[in-house]
Amino acid sequence: MKIYSLASLLVLTAFCQTAFAEETEDNSGVSGQIRFGYTNTTDADASGGEDNETAAIGARLGYVSPDWHGFSTGVTGYATAALGNLDDDAAFLNSDGGPNGSGYAITHELWAQYEFAKTAIKLGRQEIDTPFADTDDIGMVPNSFEGVVIMNTSLPNTKVIALHLNKAAGVDASTPDKFTHITDTQAAVSAVGIDYDVNKWNVHIWQYNQENTVGNATDMTYLETGVSPTENLALGLQYTMQDYATGRKGKAWGASVAYSITDFTLSTAYNKVSGTNGVQGAIGGVGGGPFFTSAEQNTIDDTANIHANMVGVEYSGIKNLTLAVNKFDFDKGSSDELDFTTSYQIKDKLTADLIYSDMGEGGSNTRLFINYNFEI
Repeated sequence: MKIYSLASLLVLTAFCQTAFAEETEDNSGVSGQIRFGYTNTTDADASGGEDNETAAIGARLGYVSPDWHGFSTGVTGYATAALGNLDDDAAFLNSDGGPNGSGYAITHELWAQYEFAKTAIKLGRQEIDTPFADTDDIGMVPNSFEGVVIMNTSLPNTKVIALHLNKAAGVDASTPDKFTHITDTQAAVSAVGIDYDVNKWNVHIWQYNQENTVGNATDMTYLETGVSPTENLALGLQYTMQDYATGRKGKAWGASVAYSITDFTLSTAYNKVSGTNGVQGAIGGVGGGPFFTSAEQNTIDDTANIHANMVGVEYSGIKNLTLAVNKFDFDKGSSDELDFTTSYQIKDKLTADLIYSDMGEGGSNTRLFINYNFEI
């Protein structure tokens, strides 16, 4: 990354702040984050082991305008740059990857929104979180999507969402440093979702449709429900059906249980994939997918007829500190994985996260993130 790339984001934000300075409300203004990131991946299959190592410094700077008769706008820029000639990981740097990956700056969000009668229409580049399209903030720059999102909250305890997405950029995109077509077939994706949440029960229903421009589009149906019969117990079920234009079909279902005892939370989950050639290709979408057995590194995505199990424990008995251990077993495709995570709230606006993943013969990965959040 060249120095003027980050400087240009500061200038852009300052310009926006001046342009909207006539009207100021509490929910508008400038916010941002400074992030230090480090990752080390060891390939245990390589002769003698092979390390891929990256250290990076990044920044997010955003501005949201005051609401004016229902209209508002927003802009967010991200930048990342390698430190100390450690530049092997494409999740931290640009689409050229490593070694010798380069930093970059990108206008991550640039949107306009209009709200009326409990309906919001948001057009442009924006962060969204849905089952098969989400931010997945696992590197230096999360995912962002280009399109239109419409959300209505007229019904009690219910959100109805419709979206049309054409392009994506960020950690899971084919080219993280620029907005390109969201699918390999260069087809747009449309979706409708219903999220219902009341008391101790929630339901999520989603239907995704991909434009069939080259004869191999994939439509996806996703259902999820969760219930907490007691304060200590949470149960979940999920199901997805993949329908390929080529005639193949696949499905995956899962179940999860979490139980809290004082400062500990015990959890377990299961996923099973079946169908014609399994559930492959677009099952994870952009962002890793919603599956209960998704580990830090591995998941059931793109593996036919796979079974996966997870057991884990989380401890939060020390102030501002959360510790977790999760064990994942995959019967094929992915290596079994053991994840250790530590999250610490150093100060009000300063946090640290350390993640270590042991994949046995598949190697290991260590990631460290230190984040400082601010508002102006």
